[in-house]
Amino acid sequence: MTTPQKSRILTLKKQSDTKGQCVVYIMSRDQRVADNHALFLAQSEALEHKLPLIVLFNLLPNTGHRRREHYEFMIVGLKKVEQRLQTLDIPFVVTIGDVTKTIPDFIKKTPTRSVYFDFNPLRGVRAAQKSIATNLDCAVYVIDTHNIVPVWVISDHEEYAAHTLRRKLHRGIEPWLIDPGKMKKHPHTLKSTPDSASWSDVDKIVQKIKPSGIELDFTSGETAAEQRLTQFIEHGLEKYADGRNDATADFQSDLSPYLHYGQISSLRVMLDVMDSSAHPPQLLTSFKMPSYEGKPSKSDGIDAFIEELVVRKELSDNYCFYQPKYDSIEGARDWARKTLEKHADDPRETLYNRSQLEKAETHDELWNAAQLQLTKSGKIHGYMRMYWAKKILEWSESPDEAIQTAIYLNDSYTIDGGDPNGYVGIMWSIAGVHDRPWFDRDIYGTVRYMARSGADKKFDTAAYIKRWTNN
Repeated sequence: MTTPQKSRILTLKKQSDTKGQCVVYIMSRDQRVADNHALFLAQSEALEHKLPLIVLFNLLPNTGHRRREHYEFMIVGLKKVEQRLQTLDIPFVVTIGDVTKTIPDFIKKTPTRSVYFDFNPLRGVRAAQKSIATNLDCAVYVIDTHNIVPVWVISDHEEYAAHTLRRKLHRGIEPWLIDPGKMKKHPHTLKSTPDSASWSDVDKIVQKIKPSGIELDFTSGETAAEQRLTQFIEHGLEKYADGRNDATADFQSDLSPYLHYGQISSLRVMLDVMDSSAHPPQLLTSFKMPSYEGKPSKSDGIDAFIEELVVRKELSDNYCFYQPKYDSIEGARDWARKTLEKHADDPRETLYNRSQLEKAETHDELWNAAQLQLTKSGKIHGYMRMYWAKKILEWSESPDEAIQTAIYLNDSYTIDGGDPNGYVGIMWSIAGVHDRPWFDRDIYGTVRYMARSGADKKFDTAAYIKRWTNN
């Protein structure tokens, strides 16, 4: 086992019972077989001790803001995971309910040597994992297979801004850019099949969840994720630096749903992007903000894409891991809280309630178009998502109300909602997280402002409005 793989492990409970009859991997955030360090490490232990390996997924009926379409996308991908695991003679088990009860109940019925969890920086998941660990008599590990560099390795504190993490990634990412290893056909099988909910049971739960009405233009699963990555590298990467801020063009990677559900790993994306470059080593020495003059090249596209895939994505995990109040105004820096508080009583020309915003019933036709893109397609163009969130601040009675409204809308409709990237994007827009003070103005204070005129300079806003309001 390499040092980077060992450093991916957080031990919640040390080994106490060496008589376990199997090893169990609890799949949650990383719903794939390929490039899955947690699954690979679980199998490595199982092979070492000649034990069966079980993969378990727990379905939570309590959805929060998540809607039926999100669950349906996830379930399709999980069924494909099960099919891949069957070719490896690894059983896939589904439980339904409160994870702090279902997993200990399962382990009691199936004596286990070790349990492996996916890493997730969100407080609810972490609290549940710790609770489960206290109720088990076996070893319990958490594996960060979502980030290229584990969040606790790259930094031991909440990073102030992207540039502070970027420097650390520049210095430290190279040893982590290695293939995690291939899964093997598992030679050790269980004497009896463990209890599992059926897909019919799962579908009954999903049908009870409120639908959103979005029409997703994504195919779920590992294969679809791999195909989308190949398509982006071949046809989109070269145009990414210049085109990613044009909301009327299709120059974004569209990998976020696959990364969010863990159907493809950031590491695999990075390795394939490196392989596509004529000079891959440069990626390890030029970790920087994209900067170019003239017509952008593929190298510029790689720089811009790495900024989003690695720096911004891993910065989001860093923030949610070290800042427990990542989804409220209390999670903002002192300067942002103070300036927003100073301007709390500034008059708002217009106030909209949550229902009006959800239905895109504002006076701002560009904002309405962004909201309609969200409710119709399950995503907002990256540039427009920032504008969208900042306007919610202008139209809300308080910054915290704006944050909660943005989270509700984002998590209810975006296919990748409930994600650290979403929380950080909202907190950047409304509360200045990872940003610096700008010029003072009403309502915003010194939190960065975005105007319609800025969007007009970047792309054809009239075409964007027409597309989504007439769709």
